[in-house]
Amino acid sequence: MADMVKNNTKVAIKEEVTEGTYVAPAAGSDFISPLSDGLEFSPSKELLERSNLNSSIGHSTPRTGMKSVTGTLPVEAKANGTEGAAPEYGLLVEAALGSKRAVTTSSANDTDSGTPHTVSRIYLLDTDASKYAVGDVAHIKVSGGHHVSPITAVSNTAGDVYIDLLVAAGSIFTDGDAISAVQMYVTGNSAHPSFSVTKYMEDARREYAAGCRVNSMSVNNFTTGQLADFGFGFEGLSWDSDISAIGLTPSFDAALPPVVLSACFYEDGVQLAVNEVNVTIENTLGFKTSTCSANGKIGSRITDRKVSFTFNPYKQDNEVANFARFRDNTEFSAFFYMAVPTVTGEYKDIVAVYMPNCLITEYSEADADGLLQEAMTATAGRGADGTEEEIYIAFI
Repeated sequence: MADMVKNNTKVAIKEEVTEGTYVAPAAGSDFISPLSDGLEFSPSKELLERSNLNSSIGHSTPRTGMKSVTGTLPVEAKANGTEGAAPEYGLLVEAALGSKRAVTTSSANDTDSGTPHTVSRIYLLDTDASKYAVGDVAHIKVSGGHHVSPITAVSNTAGDVYIDLLVAAGSIFTDGDAISAVQMYVTGNSAHPSFSVTKYMEDARREYAAGCRVNSMSVNNFTTGQLADFGFGFEGLSWDSDISAIGLTPSFDAALPPVVLSACFYEDGVQLAVNEVNVTIENTLGFKTSTCSANGKIGSRITDRKVSFTFNPYKQDNEVANFARFRDNTEFSAFFYMAVPTVTGEYKDIVAVYMPNCLITEYSEADADGLLQEAMTATAGRGADGTEEEIYIAFI
């Protein structure tokens, strides 16, 4: 017998075929590398007090009812290391948002249309017509000046295929500019995968949970000069623990996490100097219960979603644009990204967040070493007609 060391802990996540049926890790790629601080796994049982009289002011032995398990899985905000591939924790992002799509590589080319590119419009070959959707994030590899922007419009008309970008480039695009592959995660109304979580300690003891769903996701510490992270909260249907060896060698993504430097924030496509951005996605879980179940809970579904964020640009003495947005309930778009630099003006392993329909709900003042800041909270919605997605997250 030996005391266990926290650092010798391995965590795996595995999508379930049948919700609530535990799936053990089967390969090294099923493991993730969570942050030590904030990692939690908390099983519980509902306490059923008995109120019968027993000739005492004390209570008779209580019973326990339905099981539950909650936890948090914080991870570094980083890409895969292979362009356009899902990060090792991609299952958690999909479980939080509900949908994903992969976009393969393409290149700028105007031979079909005969119309020149601009700083915000890239013409493509007809064969690339179906690759892109509004909200996808494009990384255009202009030599010495890479450019990253969400796509705001797509034309799939033969002979006139193009994408429009939210953020204008510093110069006109040219034929042959390569556009990277990207893994996109998008909000959905259903099909959020359930998953099993397995925690091995000292390659000897195993704790595990089944029927898990993500009830919260956050982008934390997107702060100047820091390492940002994603936080995932989950709730599951059942749990257990045993003495079990791991039997597998975990493998992790090769990418380094970006440092939040040269990591730009854009408001309506215009770069804005901020010191910190934090995003929160809250999912409401609706549990299906049955008297015939040994645990009581037989399934769950995400029934509601709210997206909000905070940001803090510096107050300027010649404009009141953000206060006007707050006062007038004016919607705006928010976009930010971080990346690992390679050579001057070029980078890889990009993580990007895009929220096209934002509304400032709180406006106050902050002090950063004597410099005034606009400390704001905003909500990200689906637009006036409810047809646009709240948030897009890209890994490139």
